[in-house]
Amino acid sequence: MNKTVILFAFLTISLLSFSQDKTVSLFNGKDLTNWHMLPDKEPGFEVKDGILITTNQNGSDLFTDKWFGNYTLKFEYLLSKVGNSGVLIRSNPENPWGTGYEIQLLAPWTPYRDDLHCTGSIYGYVAVHNRPDETTDIWHDMEITCDRKMITISVDGEVTTMANTDTVEAMKDKNLIGAIGFQTNHSHVGEYAKFRNITIRDFDIEPDYVAKGFYDEDVRLRELAYKSAISIGAPMVEHLAGMMSEENVMAKAGAKQVLFDIAAHSTAAEAPKAMKRDVEKVLKNSLKKNQSKTTADYLKWLLAMVTSK
Repeated sequence: MNKTVILFAFLTISLLSFSQDKTVSLFNGKDLTNWHMLPDKEPGFEVKDGILITTNQNGSDLFTDKWFGNYTLKFEYLLSKVGNSGVLIRSNPENPWGTGYEIQLLAPWTPYRDDLHCTGSIYGYVAVHNRPDETTDIWHDMEITCDRKMITISVDGEVTTMANTDTVEAMKDKNLIGAIGFQTNHSHVGEYAKFRNITIRDFDIEPDYVAKGFYDEDVRLRELAYKSAISIGAPMVEHLAGMMSEENVMAKAGAKQVLFDIAAHSTAAEAPKAMKRDVEKVLKNSLKKNQSKTTADYLKWLLAMVTSK
């Protein structure tokens, strides 16, 4: 693994970790609210004593109802003596491995599995460069960060695997957004995997992070940033107004369109009144700042559209 790439990823993760903690729980420890299994398969999971446990051998995998693109996922896992499971990321539940990736979770059972298929690997795509502790029947921590095209996996606080999806030919056309899933027991009957304390920090709801996506050369990432910005709404307006006064033509064009979309959504009949008030307020605040005449004229036009309805 190139030392420059490792240092870059380390710095990226460190900068994210220094900001305010914005993690939320993905698993309530009581039931499978906000998760689902496939209806055409036997259930593969149950909740017991606050822990998510695999049940039927090769039963249905478990997926989040919501799709995520850029995030840090943290959880604890425990594998039985020959436990075999995995974490599915950026996957369409109808075709998880064709659309996304599996981060392997595997006990070191015989036959010995290589670094491309062991715990912490991006199964079949990227081998671990730092093989983790694979001791069974104890709890381990795993952290998975998807930062646009960078995927970083850590086990027990140590980075095991990093990949830029642009540098792995077979990964280039994979999803950039999808469900998070846990794979059911793929080992012998009676073996299992357990999960607890599952949390996520979703970068795609953070305005500062989303704004950076407007400058990405990859149109797919820009489009994801646009969708996230529209979903965020009013808190994005000042970021977008600032982009319109910059020289980057690509960012300016995206910002102009998304500003219009946010304003238009706020005036929709079904939109909450608070949404319209918030958009009106941030448009006025943006106008008070030092903007180019072109930007100021556009903000005034948007404000007139919002206040006239």
